[in-house]
Amino acid sequence: MRVLHIGWGFYPWRAGGLIEYTESLMKKQVQQGYKVAYFCSGRIYPFIKKTSIKKWKKNNYEIFEIINPTIYHGGDEGTLFDIESETIEKLFQKVLFQFKPNVIHIQELAGLPSSLIDIIYNNNIPCVMTLHDYFLLCPTLKLLDYNYQNCLEYHIENKCPNCIKSTPNNNKKLLMIKTLHHDFKPLINILPNSIKNFFREIFLTLRKNFLYKNQNTPKKTVIENNENYFQKRREINIERLKKIDLLIAQSKRLEEIYKHFVPNLSIKTVNSPAEHIEKIKPKHINCKIPVKFGTLNGMASIQKGAYLLLDTINILQKLQDKFELHIFGAILPTAYEKIKNYKNIFYHGKYKIEELNNILENINVGIIPSIWEEAYGYVGLEFLSKGIPIISNNKGGITEYTIENLTGWVNKSSSAQELAQIMENIINNPEIVNELNQKIIKNRDKIIKTMDQHLQEIHQVYTELINNKK
Repeated sequence: MRVLHIGWGFYPWRAGGLIEYTESLMKKQVQQGYKVAYFCSGRIYPFIKKTSIKKWKKNNYEIFEIINPTIYHGGDEGTLFDIESETIEKLFQKVLFQFKPNVIHIQELAGLPSSLIDIIYNNNIPCVMTLHDYFLLCPTLKLLDYNYQNCLEYHIENKCPNCIKSTPNNNKKLLMIKTLHHDFKPLINILPNSIKNFFREIFLTLRKNFLYKNQNTPKKTVIENNENYFQKRREINIERLKKIDLLIAQSKRLEEIYKHFVPNLSIKTVNSPAEHIEKIKPKHINCKIPVKFGTLNGMASIQKGAYLLLDTINILQKLQDKFELHIFGAILPTAYEKIKNYKNIFYHGKYKIEELNNILENINVGIIPSIWEEAYGYVGLEFLSKGIPIISNNKGGITEYTIENLTGWVNKSSSAQELAQIMENIINNPEIVNELNQKIIKNRDKIIKTMDQHLQEIHQVYTELINNKK
């Protein structure tokens, strides 16, 4: 079977659960005898204007990387003008002619025009898309508005310009810096530490100076090009989503939200695993005072729950001698300044996924404070794989595996007050953590799906789509 995946970038040019899943699946498919290729929007270089395809190999699958793409993905900061790109469309058609896939699997369309869906549809190629977020509905990915409230209205009018925090030009410059850092890092790493630190400061300075300097505001940029752009973008993308043979939602909640916008979609829920989670070894917990709570990237952004956690910490300070909060991953600068005042809050910095097994050894309870409707949330499964009970907000796919009296507690109101109440109950009754720990370990094989199991699910999807096209 010849499978063409579509996505954005590659590891380590970019990181995160989405690219880990994509590369793990492609690697497994190659091992099973598939012929696999990956078409992706990729690196951007200064002083080079031409958009081209760079063909290379990784883990025995082919990569068709677009160099200097004409669409500049901004992630949470926002992406503009990604409905079509004649340049990228022509390159994609050449790849289709060259690779001749039996099936196409879209992982994401970041840095790519959604018009690729039309090309696939017109060529009558079976197509499945895994939904990792809400990007085709929301240019900032998360369906959160500028007040950090869930945005589920169909008619968005002037909301989106207020949510966009960056311009295409800023996104382009940031991607250039990312590219230079990636390409020169192997060379810099062999240099003495003093010189490495010098280059690190150069990259940090470049990043700071390139971003948000002497640029039009995003809102002005939008109005100058098309003041109705975002509503038009959503409506066009909804029509394109209907052309995909099957959409795979990572959770029932994600499926519900997409059906809210497009009731007649061909969609089903298939939970996606992450290979590193399988390698985390479960532990037996003997929870006692002080209870050690932990969060992985829970203070990285407002969307991830930084302010919610800060409010919770303030409420619980009367119990500061009875619990600790250990923070791992990125952290908002404003949040970092505030937690420095607490003797029971510890920030451990960023981590690599290979370190998870060790850093989770001393944690009794995991907290996932996200305020957005996360597609599935690998972070919760990382705790559970270790045997650690979790507390999650009543948001997104995380609630599918946060099960009362089995794996943890749901903060039903998603408020700091209720989160504090749940934590206080645990502090007063630490033995309940031990009980849930034993239940999680006993049911670990049901909770943690392996990539091998998932490979069979995806193979069945491909086979059915191909047969339906005959």
